Amino acid sequence: MKSLAILAVTALTAPALASISATGLGCVQIAPPAVANFPTLFSNNAEAWDELQGVAVANVLCDMTVNPSNSSTPSPGLVSGLVDSHFIHFTHGTAFMVSGDIWFNDPIVGVMFNDTLLDTSDWLGSGGTLYPTGQIGRGTSLLNGSNIMINGNYMHFTLNDFSPVVEISQLRVLTRPVPAPGAAAVAGLGGLLALRRRRA
Repeated sequence: MKSLAILAVTALTAPALASISATGLGCVQIAPPAVANFPTLFSNNAEAWDELQGVAVANVLCDMTVNPSNSSTPSPGLVSGLVDSHFIHFTHGTAFMVSGDIWFNDPIVGVMFNDTLLDTSDWLGSGGTLYPTGQIGRGTSLLNGSNIMINGNYMHFTLNDFSPVVEISQLRVLTRPVPAPGAAAVAGLGGLLALRRRRA
């Protein structure tokens, strides 16, 4: 009986998955690469990966913080609290434009697409990945038809590189971890057990 109770509590406190749950169109999920730059990453698809998970941040500046919203009317703001970080990279091959879909397990709270904000948030990157911090033009320019749309835990993007030279386009996405189902119930169970001990 005691082992069944422990098993039940363990099941209730299992952590929720905090990651990219699916990709579509011209976006593929990959493991964090050694280098987030050309020529390590070179494809007609955008490539996405999970970075740091469950990190406490304070006043991280993002280009988009309103959800739902579209980058045609950016909504800069500060993000604080517990977040999971994810990254999207595109180095064009023969195609100079890519459109992709990404679904995350948790709601999007911030998106960074300009050089400066990507540079200052690279500390949220994967531990084994070298990022192009300080590289001019690493972000996503909205002047050439690129666009980003977020709604809940879903993102759709179009990244457009018109230049004949090799360019990169990058985005960082912050999502808000949702407590695993049953976490509140476990907290309540702990309170009931404490109350029972007092009465006994």
